[in-house]
Amino acid sequence: MPRHQTAGKQTTGGTKRIWTASSTVKSDWTFHQIAPYIGRMKTSMARALILDNSKTGDLIVDPFCGSGAVALEAFASNRGVIAGDWNPYAVLLTRAKLFAPKSERAALKRLAATWKLSRELLPKQDLRKVPAWVRRFFHQDTLRNALAFRDACVERGDDFLLGCLLGILHHQRPGFLSFPSSHLVPYLRSRKFPKNRFASLYEEREVLPRLQAKILRTYKRPVHNRGLTRRIHRVDARQFPRPKNISAVITSPPYMNELDYVRDNRLRLWFIERSLPRGLELVARDREAAFRELMRSVCARLAPNIKKGGKFVLVVGDATRGSGRKGRTGMIMRQLFKEDDAFREFHLEKSYLDKIPDVRRSRRECKGTRSETILVYRKC
Repeated sequence: MPRHQTAGKQTTGGTKRIWTASSTVKSDWTFHQIAPYIGRMKTSMARALILDNSKTGDLIVDPFCGSGAVALEAFASNRGVIAGDWNPYAVLLTRAKLFAPKSERAALKRLAATWKLSRELLPKQDLRKVPAWVRRFFHQDTLRNALAFRDACVERGDDFLLGCLLGILHHQRPGFLSFPSSHLVPYLRSRKFPKNRFASLYEEREVLPRLQAKILRTYKRPVHNRGLTRRIHRVDARQFPRPKNISAVITSPPYMNELDYVRDNRLRLWFIERSLPRGLELVARDREAAFRELMRSVCARLAPNIKKGGKFVLVVGDATRGSGRKGRTGMIMRQLFKEDDAFREFHLEKSYLDKIPDVRRSRRECKGTRSETILVYRKC
């Protein structure tokens, strides 16, 4: 079971950080590792914010669920969860984590049944209908088998197994399906691994044994089903459902286009729907105004249904790309909660500043968001 580490020396405004700054991969629930997600919240941060701002049996809401870090940690901590996102990869990944089979044995049994169906669908796979940029990542037989399994997952409505497939879709390691490529943002690494020198890396990679190995890794430290509320919606956060008796909204909204969700996840997104989605970015000339309006709309929608004493916990990253003024998201949220009548019942209880290590920023040359402001508002 993951250790609930709450140590930290960094302080901001007199508030001590309540999560560890170090990596917790070796102690995390392994469901967190079903598939990668760029810009995901640190699991130790999600866990600490949940434990510090709610109690057992409470309802946690996350309208920008991303990788599902908050949703999974809330569920593992015996809280109810209602989460959503407008990114189909985020929704699928969160569902995969929260609605996984109850045991490794059950997961392998489902894999066997889904693989059997995929054998029936295999003759229908016409690679001429697959975009050339997708075909470049795979041996043709690997791609044909992966697509047949994808179709079987969709036919059976199995988000968990599809999530596992996406988790091994591209990398240069032997347990993955693609030609040598990066693990997060998909790009081929043919210069570092030229075919004439690394011929074995360009051979067919069998899909089934790699899926079996993926499931075994995923169930090394599983979260067990506790029977509480779990609802995941694919929805624009501005139309997020209005559940009653919310104990805490704990969320990390998009960082004013700091990340390009379609480009950065393009191969996994294409596999989900066999096409790339549109409209996942915050499109506007004035990104600050667009971000302010988005957050005002979402928070005002949820505020009336937060219980007295309940919380807004907002993890907002600084903006470094194209906004002109850097690091203003925290200031925007402070102004919004101070000046807008929709939030007159809320007061700022705590704030933190957390630096993001280079390994989490996932950009070449470690570019991108460098710090996050965490604001905790309490309803009086």
